This record gives sequence, structure tokens and C-alpha cells, in this order.
Amino acid sequence: MKRAIIIYLSLFSSSLFALDLTYNPPLDPFYCDSNPVECQPLPNILPDFDIEPRTTREQWITFLTFQVLDIYTTSKALKYDCIKEINPLFTENPSTTRLVVTKTLFLTPVLLHNEEYKNISHDSLNNTNVLYMFVVANNYRLLTDAKQNCNKIR
Repeated sequence: MKRAIIIYLSLFSSSLFALDLTYNPPLDPFYCDSNPVECQPLPNILPDFDIEPRTTREQWITFLTFQVLDIYTTSKALKYDCIKEINPLFTENPSTTRLVVTKTLFLTPVLLHNEEYKNISHDSLNNTNVLYMFVVANNYRLLTDAKQNCNKIR
């Protein structure tokens, strides 16, 4: 049996039965010019996926911290006679309670409606945080200036 297998394998291993699998097409630099249909690119059947990083927990903590700091610095600065609130949603001298309630009433439904907070992009939340960083810095600058140059009313 062993001898039959060796003979059988030796027959097919000879060069008479070997397959030539080489493929040497002629090199034609103008092939696509003469065969334009064959050279058209295949249509892309895959949808384009834009991969965006998700918002992080730290970004949301920063966002909420800036909201609290905005209310805190605004309410502290409004205790001086030379400071007025310029946000059209408020009166010129809103109370701290009104600041908290207004921010809560405006932000909560927007973020919770259909879980919109999950759809906010990483860059959008970063941009919002940068904006509020400048708002809080401006409030703090005005508060520092008011402490030196203005009279306290409450």
C-alpha cells in the first residue's frame, strides 16, 4: 500500500502533470484608453461613516461647573451698584434664585428632550465650555473691578 501511494504521488509530482499558474499579461500603458468600460471604478456600496469621539464625563462636569460658576460670579457681581445684567432673559438685577431657575428651565428640557445630550458632539461641547470659560472669566474680572471701584448695594 505504501509503495502504491509513493508511485501515485510520484506520477503527479512530475513536470508532466504540473500546472503552470503564472500569469504574465502584456504591459499596455494605454489599456484604459482602449478599454474604458473595464477601467471604470466600482461603485462604493459601503456608506460613509464619520467617526466622532463621544463627549466625555469630564466635559459634562466642566459644563455644569461653568454653569454654576456663571451663576455664582453673576450673583456676586450684581451686589454692586455699577454692575447690571445684560442678558436679555433677565432683568438688570435678577436674584440668584431667578438665575438658577432660568438656567435650569432653559437647559434641562433642551438636554433631556429625546436624550439630546447624547447627540451633542465632542467639539460642540468643547466649544461651549470654552465660551463659558470666557463668560466666567469676564464675570470674575467685572467682580474684581467692582469690588475696587463700586459701592455694595446688598
